[in-house]
Amino acid sequence: MGLVEKNLKEMEAYEKDLIEDLTINDALILVAVCATKEEAVGEGDESVDAKRITALAQDHPLFLNLSDSIKPSLNKFMNMIRTEDTVKYVTSAAKVLKPEHKETAFTWAAKILMPDGVLTETRKNILDKYSMLLNIDMKTAKRILVQISEA
Repeated sequence: MGLVEKNLKEMEAYEKDLIEDLTINDALILVAVCATKEEAVGEGDESVDAKRITALAQDHPLFLNLSDSIKPSLNKFMNMIRTEDTVKYVTSAAKVLKPEHKETAFTWAAKILMPDGVLTETRKNILDKYSMLLNIDMKTAKRILVQISEA
């Protein structure tokens, strides 16, 4: 086995461990990071995205007294995830999240994808995919998107 193959196998094992041992907090950050990777196809800026995700996490009760855990998780996921992997990671996060947390994850993804409050066709397609992966019903997804577009 060559060095490249060995490194690829080690990276796959590392990633597998990361997604199997997700906490709820990590799963929320993971979905938000996946949203940034989706948007990176056209216009993403990782430093701005990281600040926006950090702000979302710091404002959430689950991260109360855990603000030191945000940056390491965020950096780990930002460096690990590629655009083509988002479905795999959102699916892994969905397995960890309770229904109310899935709604939070979807809201965070929508806020990341719609910083200007505008729902373009591309953003709608991404969010439709996330609502399906997170098992968010259409009525709830629409309510969330309307709230964000009106904010």
